[in-house]
Amino acid sequence: MIFLFLFAPVAIVIGLVLYFEKKSGMTAPDENKQAEKLGEVVHYNRVNSSGGPGGIG
Repeated sequence: MIFLFLFAPVAIVIGLVLYFEKKSGMTAPDENKQAEKLGEVVHYNRVNSSGGPGGIG
């Protein structure tokens, strides 16, 4: 009977996790979209690292 006291909270937490995972609609990332965003990030990093007004470099 004691195992019920240990198992019940674990079962409740697992149930909540599964509920919120389905509710949030998490899906696997789209790799094409990631590749496009990576190009943007690299571009903006070059722009920001060139040092502009008030920049050190």
